[in-house]
Amino acid sequence: MRDSAVDRLYLRSAIALAEKGLFSVTMNNPRVGCLLVKNGRVVGRGWHREDGGPHAEINALNDATEDPRDSTAYISLEPCCWEGRTSACTAALIDAGIARTVIAGRDPHPRVAGGGVRALLEAGIEVTEEDLSKEAQALNPGPGKRAEHKRPFVRIKTAISMDGRTAMADGQSRWITGEAARADVQYWRARSAAIITGVGTVIADDPMLNVRDQRFGNAEPIRVVVDTRGRTPPKAALFGEKGRVVIACSKGVEPIDRAEMWELQDGPNVDLPMLLDALSELGCNEVLVEAGATLNGSFLKQGLWDEMIVYVAPRLMGETAKPLAALGFNTMGETVSATVKSVETLGPDIRIIYTP
Repeated sequence: MRDSAVDRLYLRSAIALAEKGLFSVTMNNPRVGCLLVKNGRVVGRGWHREDGGPHAEINALNDATEDPRDSTAYISLEPCCWEGRTSACTAALIDAGIARTVIAGRDPHPRVAGGGVRALLEAGIEVTEEDLSKEAQALNPGPGKRAEHKRPFVRIKTAISMDGRTAMADGQSRWITGEAARADVQYWRARSAAIITGVGTVIADDPMLNVRDQRFGNAEPIRVVVDTRGRTPPKAALFGEKGRVVIACSKGVEPIDRAEMWELQDGPNVDLPMLLDALSELGCNEVLVEAGATLNGSFLKQGLWDEMIVYVAPRLMGETAKPLAALGFNTMGETVSATVKSVETLGPDIRIIYTP
């Protein structure tokens, strides 16, 4: 009789391995970990290290300290069963003679979605599904969102005062929060495939929108500026950093050096659903919106968000300062509601994470 408690213990170790790819696997693929266990001993460990590279199962098999035949593979996500940029992991597990697999949850990708489990069962490999999908999916909100809605997982990040203000009337916002909160932002940037801001923020704050904390490796999110009329200054600080810069604009805007011009117009403005669809098609799993009141308001009113990260600083900025979002509601029925997911103290500030 199988010991479910032992299975879950090993499976949580596989999930911990998957977390090693948190800042290097941001495009296309999910973050996955794999543990090979034979005769009560771990004989191989692997995780998906980078986009386009070998999957976790392949890395675990290559890491095996002895013949993995007849071992159990603990995998944080159902193994893929189709060949893309890499070969199918189910085929590798079958060829290696794996006797049993234990997975934390099914892969939502339409090309897998139960097909991996079927392939293993048809090959005579025992498959056990332990319901640790919430723990595994916390590392992979993006692939599921893209599979179901063809859009990345969207986080809106903002810093506010106690009276809900994000910048002074002239646009000045450095610094509302303390060092601990600003350091925490680096984590969210590093795990994102793209960072979206508005041209107003670029003009007012001239942000670099990069990942400066070396703990997160060489993460280089795509920097996207929503700029309908092409007002981004050619010497903006974000052009001085490595990586791609995208200007989401209307048709006919003059090209800007070092930027990719994406014409995504809907009426007078940039079409945000079209922008998210384009980023999903590119392979972006998670995106972070770091913008001002106007763009924040657009994402919120259109329901184009999955989490909101709000850093609240213990200061008052006054009624003339700018709000979190420009919404212009007139009735309670129009308002945006949210649920508190978590609350944490960071130095003098508080971080609140909301979900719709």
